[in-house]
Amino acid sequence: MTSTSPVRYTIPWSISAAALLLTLGGCSTTPEPAPQSRCESFRGRTLEEARITGAELVAASGQLPEYCKVTGTLPPALDFEVRLPSEWNEKTVYAGGGGFDGSIPSTDVYTAKGYAAIASNGGHTGDVLDASFALDPQKLDDYAYLSIHRVLPIAKAIIQENYGKSSAKTWFEGCSNGGREALIEAQRWPEDFDGIIARAPAYDFVELLIAHNRNTRQLMRPGASLPSAKLQVLGKAVLDACDAKDGVADGIISHPAACQFDPAVLQCAGAEQNDCLTAEQVASAKTIYSPTSLNGTTLYPGWPAGGEADPEGWAAWFTGNGNATASAGGLFGSGLVKYLITRDPNYDPLTFEPNDWLPRINEMSALVSANSTDLGRFQARGGKLILWHGGTDAAISQKGTAAYYEGVVQSAGGQAAADAFVEYFPAPGVNHCAGGAGADTVDLLTALENWVEKGVAPSQAKLVATKLDPQTGESVLSRPLCKYPRYPRYKGTGDINSADSFTCVDP
Repeated sequence: MTSTSPVRYTIPWSISAAALLLTLGGCSTTPEPAPQSRCESFRGRTLEEARITGAELVAASGQLPEYCKVTGTLPPALDFEVRLPSEWNEKTVYAGGGGFDGSIPSTDVYTAKGYAAIASNGGHTGDVLDASFALDPQKLDDYAYLSIHRVLPIAKAIIQENYGKSSAKTWFEGCSNGGREALIEAQRWPEDFDGIIARAPAYDFVELLIAHNRNTRQLMRPGASLPSAKLQVLGKAVLDACDAKDGVADGIISHPAACQFDPAVLQCAGAEQNDCLTAEQVASAKTIYSPTSLNGTTLYPGWPAGGEADPEGWAAWFTGNGNATASAGGLFGSGLVKYLITRDPNYDPLTFEPNDWLPRINEMSALVSANSTDLGRFQARGGKLILWHGGTDAAISQKGTAAYYEGVVQSAGGQAAADAFVEYFPAPGVNHCAGGAGADTVDLLTALENWVEKGVAPSQAKLVATKLDPQTGESVLSRPLCKYPRYPRYKGTGDINSADSFTCVDP
């Protein structure tokens, strides 16, 4: 699928940050003003198409230092925020959003470390599950591929005026839809960022939500729902079959390639019982595990086994505790069908037949999805890309990120060429962006900086992920983060909660 699409309206956003700086008055030779007056000077300004809607100096509080918060909007409804710490580390991070966007995500984690931080709402205001904005072609274009590219030069000019110099490096980090935004940038606007982190990227966005719609349609069939008790049975059976494949039974599937699980082993021999699945329930599990195909071509790879019994896993994203249409996957799939594919708010997603809508599906995929594996321009400009994905992510299949990485390797001309600019790290036992039984916390931003600035690849740095106690903040579990396709295997001795007891090995 192509990674480019026609722009429906004129975009004057190729203007350089330097040109914008002239508009902002950055050539002044007057003494540097105090942070408050410098911050408030942005109020009421218009920068190209952007209207500044607010500028205030926020006092230090807790882990957050003093910073200037500048907010603005670009037509038709693209809102953004730029945070300018008074004590700046001379670098900038643009934070990706989530879902169908509609709001500006927090950048506290970056502000606390002294980065200038940028975030935006994806081109419209609304609930993260609401796709109705897509009926407006300009808002759809912003969401699909333009919003970050439009905001960035405005934000860079604000940063330069505030500090009197531009950022030494500009990074992007996002998860889920933010991961899709990350890959949109790498594919379509490779000059925007020096380095990019794409966590659990919903890069094949249209295809993913069609798969969610298929799962919902199956689960809503008579007798096909998987109630909590059946998810517990399924989850236990998966762990019994696959947990110890990495050398230790610790509740985490670290070697998914060795996990061969068929839910048919749980089918009730006679009448339905709580410890078995009916034929229709087995069909539901198989549907979720299996690829989604259209006309004999795989559209989406299906989900790996694992996380079935986690309340934030299958129950949240697939089954909806008995009402699959109310699950997160059901709602996202419904939004795609109603507002991007059929463009009919009254359309019943349970009647959707993808084969009847192939031209529109292809059109939306070309616009919204980030399927291109050709990152040649990003590589040529010296950009670095880190991919990360949780193994029990029920929102977005880890299999998809593995397939994308393998495609990038092939497009780059082989492993050696790809290793120069992209690495992928699966996170065993981790749910969507965070949570789950696995070690879900790792500082990929520092790893990216060391790669770009010092030439030390993340895999060479031997990254360690941790799981933190939510009450104390102390680590209760750690694992080495292994570069795909390697996985962390237990050495046979030592504390199973310590990364020191595991080593990265080939499958």
